[in-house]
Amino acid sequence: MIDRMIRWSATVFALLAAALVLVSCTDAEPTVDERFVDAFVDMRVVEQIYGAESPMARVGRRSVLQKYGYTRESFLEMSQKIQDDAHYWMPFQKRVVNRVDSILDPESFVKKKEEEAAKEAAKKAKKKEEKK
Repeated sequence: MIDRMIRWSATVFALLAAALVLVSCTDAEPTVDERFVDAFVDMRVVEQIYGAESPMARVGRRSVLQKYGYTRESFLEMSQKIQDDAHYWMPFQKRVVNRVDSILDPESFVKKKEEEAAKEAAKKAKKKEEKK
């Protein structure tokens, strides 16, 4: 009976270790809601234009929340989720930078997106080739 328990424990341990290895080997970034990124950038623009405390800033923030379908609470909740989870922080920051770049220099942004798409396609082709 003890021998069976030892084998069972070893099997469970091996399965958990394999699961941990599989999870740690994934390089996929978590997806970040583009709607939230757009709302976040627009909120920062409103803050830059009107300041943080002015009545016009409050009106602008309400307008942005309404435009993207957020309530104040849901927007703050999503902000807190991103701040609390380190895995979301960098992808979120990359999306914000991309959004700001698209506003400031649309031609450069399109070129950058095309380059990223070409790299992603090459990466997928390489993985497909490795599977064969």
